[in-house]
Amino acid sequence: MVYRVRFSKHGAIRYIGHLDVMRYFQKLLRRAEIDVAYTNGFSPHAITTFAQPLGVGIESDGEYMDIRLNSGISCAELKKKINDSSVPGIQALSVKRLPDDSGNAMASVAAAEYYISFKPGKEPDNFKSADRDKVNKLIDSFLSQDRIILVKEGKAGLREIDIKERIYRFSQDEEDGCFHAILDASSGYNIKPSALMGLFMEKIGMELKDNSLMIYRKDTYTRDTEGRLISMDDIGTFE
Repeated sequence: MVYRVRFSKHGAIRYIGHLDVMRYFQKLLRRAEIDVAYTNGFSPHAITTFAQPLGVGIESDGEYMDIRLNSGISCAELKKKINDSSVPGIQALSVKRLPDDSGNAMASVAAAEYYISFKPGKEPDNFKSADRDKVNKLIDSFLSQDRIILVKEGKAGLREIDIKERIYRFSQDEEDGCFHAILDASSGYNIKPSALMGLFMEKIGMELKDNSLMIYRKDTYTRDTEGRLISMDDIGTFE
C-alpha cells in the first residue's frame, strides 16, 4: 500500500539540495521504524517517490513524497512517526492513503504555485515607487504577448519553448505586493519562477539582480479526470 506525505521545508533546511532530502528521508524512515518496503539487490533502499525537486534556497509547504509500506498503518500514526523522528525545518503536514490506480508523485505533477518577492535592497531601480495598479498593467502587457519564449538548456543544447499557455496565473498580490504565480511544473516544461521573473523584468526594461528573489512554493498540483488542476493533497483518503 502507498501513502502520500505532504511536507514542508523551512528555515536553514531550505539550503539542502533535493538529493540530500531524499537521503534524509531514507534515514528518517529507518529511524522512525516504519514498515517501509525496500528494493531488492545489493544495496536495498526504501521505495519512495518525490513529486518535484525544489530549488536550493526555496521554502515550501507543498512538497510531496509517496511511500510504499509492507503493512497498513493509520495516516495519523504515520504522520506522527515521521514528525517525531524529523528535524526542525521538515514537517509532515498531511498523510493520505492512495488508491491502487493512482499515478506516482513524480509522474502526477502538472503545476506548482509560488509566491515571489524581492529581498530587501534587491528591488530593481524605480520598482519600489511603482504602484500596484501600474505593476499589474505591466503584467497584463507581458501576458498579452503572442508568444513568451523561454530558452532552456537540455542534453541536446539550448532550445526555445513558448510558455505563454503554461503560465496559469501571474499577478501581484493585493495585500503584500508579492508576485503570485501558478506555472507548469511537468517534466516537459517545469518553468522556474526565477525564469519567469527574468523574462518579465526584461520585457519591462528592468534588470533582475543576481540572487534578488525570495521564493516560496505554496503547493504542487496534479490534474483530475476532467483536466482541472487540483492539489496533490486532494488525492487519497485518511485511514
